[in-house]
Amino acid sequence: MNAAAEDALIQQLAEGVSHSFRTPVLRRPSDYGMDYEDIFFPAMDGVMLDGWFIPAPGSRKLVICNHFIGANRYGYPGHLEPWDQAGGFEVNFVEIYKHLHEAGYNVLAYDLRGHGLSANGAGTICGVGSIEWRDVIGSVRYARQRADWAGMEIALHSLCMGCNATFKAMALHPEEFGEIACMIAVQPLSAPPFLQAALTDHGVENAEARFDAAYSRITGFRASDQSAVRDAPHVPCPVMLVQVKDDVTTKAYDAENIVAAFPNPAKKLLWIEGTSVRYEGYRYFARQPEKMIDWYHRHLGQ
Repeated sequence: MNAAAEDALIQQLAEGVSHSFRTPVLRRPSDYGMDYEDIFFPAMDGVMLDGWFIPAPGSRKLVICNHFIGANRYGYPGHLEPWDQAGGFEVNFVEIYKHLHEAGYNVLAYDLRGHGLSANGAGTICGVGSIEWRDVIGSVRYARQRADWAGMEIALHSLCMGCNATFKAMALHPEEFGEIACMIAVQPLSAPPFLQAALTDHGVENAEARFDAAYSRITGFRASDQSAVRDAPHVPCPVMLVQVKDDVTTKAYDAENIVAAFPNPAKKLLWIEGTSVRYEGYRYFARQPEKMIDWYHRHLGQ
């Protein structure tokens, strides 16, 4: 690869993680026989976020769900153009909510800023967690402040950018998360292995510094601002981390290092095998919910 091709690849990569983009909320809980409430609430900094509350009558257990970049509370329309470049299949979170609902859990699912129907927080600039952590705190505060949810036990179900945002929120404001019962972390990401897979492995030298030059010009952020492994020691609750083992967009050692850094001894690494497509990890629990339900039952109770 010549220098011009390397620079074009770096620019494309920097652009791809610098901007949020909206995809349609194609499905609703009612499509799957679930009653729901349209909700909205402020992030910690006041940005208004849209979501759903799916009640499980009689339950005092709540799972708060967010999503990866480009997705929304419904999921990702990867079966439709122009969004069919990441596997060519739909990622439908509503099927996951259905499994949780049938297992006796209330669900709060929300759109991160700049996604779905939520407001923009910094134009279309995406922080890959570096801004979105404010949304995570907003969702937890909303759950605690609603009078009809008083006393509910809360778990978090966070994906990729939403997971990075959750870890960063816990690092910056641990006082907001002292009573979180547990978490499932789906494919959090640290920048160095991502850049290794995308650039260094393809012969690009000095990849992180060159990426930072392009990335900072667009957003003001740097690759080092996104580090799940750095923030993992601040995650206080039991965590199950889920990762496509052969994911071509990162390295398996990142997931291993993140889990090793979790301070709570109740931790687990669940490998998804038989694929190298990252987006298979996002729909894994829609197809195989048993380990998800078992984790929440174990730490939230029946």
